[in-house]
Amino acid sequence: MSEPLHPSPSGASRHLPINGEEAPSHKWGGQVPAHARCVVIGCGIVGNSLAYHLTRLGWRDVVLLDKGPLPNPGGSTGHASNFIYLVDHSKEMTALTMDSVRQYQELGVFIRSGGIEVARTKERMQELHRRMASGRSWGIEGMSLLTPAKVKELVPFIDENIILGGFYTEGVGVVDSLRAGTLMREKG
Repeated sequence: MSEPLHPSPSGASRHLPINGEEAPSHKWGGQVPAHARCVVIGCGIVGNSLAYHLTRLGWRDVVLLDKGPLPNPGGSTGHASNFIYLVDHSKEMTALTMDSVRQYQELGVFIRSGGIEVARTKERMQELHRRMASGRSWGIEGMSLLTPAKVKELVPFIDENIILGGFYTEGVGVVDSLRAGTLMREKG
């Protein structure tokens, strides 16, 4: 990856070479590259991932641009829950999620914890049944529908009297997306 660029809180910008060594600070009129094949605006997980994958495909002259300091420029990546559920109603989104989990595991930034989604309404419980069926048809393993009592057994602080059941997925987990972004910038 070419040198990512982002402004510091003081208004100056810095080029951060992909190997992590910091280049000298410059004002905005300073040493901004005269040419870039691709400029990615935003150094959150999406921007970092896009630049990383482009460089893995052989692209050069890729510049990352963000208004905030790295590794946490202040966007949604830094304050999101980072909890990843595997099954979506779309086969394509489920496949994309599974591939993302694989990549996060390769980077060493994914902690598999398992996860439970609960239903408090009949409609939500029907949705969990549909998601279970979708996940099974797409080859997702380690899923089960849970009774309120089983949810209570796994999550002792929950009031099982206000839920109708739950949907457990073994492969669910948490990603450290800020660390993932840093690794992508370093390896890209």
